[in-house]
Amino acid sequence: MTRPRRSGPQPAAPSRGHRGRRTVAVAAGAVVLGLALGACSGDDAAEAPTPVVVGATEYEPILETRLPVPGSAEDEVTVGLVSLVAEGSTVELRVVLTPHFAEDDPDRPEEHSVYDMLGGHHDPWLLDVGSLTRYDVVSAPGKDMATDVVYAQTANGHPLLYQAWFPRPEGDPATVDVRLHDAWPAFEDVPVTWEATE
Repeated sequence: MTRPRRSGPQPAAPSRGHRGRRTVAVAAGAVVLGLALGACSGDDAAEAPTPVVVGATEYEPILETRLPVPGSAEDEVTVGLVSLVAEGSTVELRVVLTPHFAEDDPDRPEEHSVYDMLGGHHDPWLLDVGSLTRYDVVSAPGKDMATDVVYAQTANGHPLLYQAWFPRPEGDPATVDVRLHDAWPAFEDVPVTWEATE
């Protein structure tokens, strides 16, 4: 599938805040769809995700899926998980979101925010399955270290970069699970890139 290449809003640089972390028990019977990670062979190269131009930089998702907008019967969003990079005391998540909303007028494309694509609820988190520890977005009073979900907008069918910063997981696990919305399946066993610390 060929994705449009058009610039989307750029998120503001992060500011320092306190660390949000809590331990959770994994509920029995929870339905979590694992999205498989694997290298593509030469025969499967045509099916591999292709880079998406968002602003002046290309972001190539390592995992990609198309999901219904929570609470909507017709609207969908393509979610492309690009990277999870730890540097210093935080881990940066990068995701490319592309809205596919019904009933858009092609002559007057409506802008859809990240908040719209998330169905009006913003609460992403990481889970270190090994220690059963949940990590929430780092925040300060009245401010999350994440893309502004209300003001970051893009037209139907055009990608937008979403970023969020989480506390650095203790023990530097090789992989964590990423959940962007409780109504969506988790991205399981997402590799974490650990940048060298001074």
